[in-house]
Amino acid sequence: MKNSSQKDVCARIAQVRIELAGPRGKAAFAKQLGLSPSTYDYYESSRLPPVDVLVRIAELAAIDLRWLITGEQAGQAIPADHPILRRAAELLSRSPSAAASLAAFMDILDQALKFPAKPQESVVPAEAEQAGGLHAPEAASAGREPPQPSPRQARKDWVPILGRSAAGLAQFWSTRDAQAGVTALSDLIARHVGWSPRQAQSVELTGETGSDVVQLITLRSPREGELAEYLAAASIKARFGDAFALRIDGDSMSPDIRHGDLVLLSPSAPAADGRPAVVQLRGQIGVTCKLYRREGRDVHLIPLNERLEAQTFPDGQVEWALRVLARVRVGP
Repeated sequence: MKNSSQKDVCARIAQVRIELAGPRGKAAFAKQLGLSPSTYDYYESSRLPPVDVLVRIAELAAIDLRWLITGEQAGQAIPADHPILRRAAELLSRSPSAAASLAAFMDILDQALKFPAKPQESVVPAEAEQAGGLHAPEAASAGREPPQPSPRQARKDWVPILGRSAAGLAQFWSTRDAQAGVTALSDLIARHVGWSPRQAQSVELTGETGSDVVQLITLRSPREGELAEYLAAASIKARFGDAFALRIDGDSMSPDIRHGDLVLLSPSAPAADGRPAVVQLRGQIGVTCKLYRREGRDVHLIPLNERLEAQTFPDGQVEWALRVLARVRVGP
């Protein structure tokens, strides 16, 4: 299979949209997909959509999903009676509520397939280690120097950014003990040893203990041209060894947490009443970020955006809820 970059996928999405809705049909196409125009524009221009959005695009346009993702026309099509498809169909027939868990597992598998095999050597190349100590020129102009960890400390301070489609991975960690979460994160970071630093940008982190300047590190794979993102956030990592970050999609928590902001979470930091939290609901693909309020057996999810309404769910419908430890704003 040939390599297909994130940029290529976005270009094919734009091609499909132009063919179906015309050069000025972004809003109409987004509505057909059940997305806001701003969210769709983000996917078409720079961000790989979650699996369920890619599937909806393929179904709406009646195109081959493989072509949309890889650029290749379908070769040997998987037959409808393939054992894996039969097992999935039987599972969903017996337990329709398993759809969300199955989709989450597919997200985990999709994430894992993007990582290169773990290298044999245990010595971390200096270039990759020192990525955590890079700093962007704009930090000096702001009058504050970002932290510059030593090469040995750098990787220990890294918090992985899992993207929007990583809700299944977070759920996977949350069902295990804290040490298992730390092990999973360490293995994830180790898989990127040998990737070369592509960019390091100083950004401001605002959290429970105040503000800090941290680094957004982008690594490039030497073999596949793919990118991985981390935050060098020693203050968070010291308190929560299993911390990870998700990128917010939507403006329900605007202006405090905007579309494109990063939020830091930890499986060992459950949601707190009256605080922002990221919540996974049963039967929901993806997660939601709202103010969390528990009242008896009900959980209220309250947006800050006044255009949106609060929602109430029975507590049994909440798969997991993690409080937002900090927010990182990338850009103006």
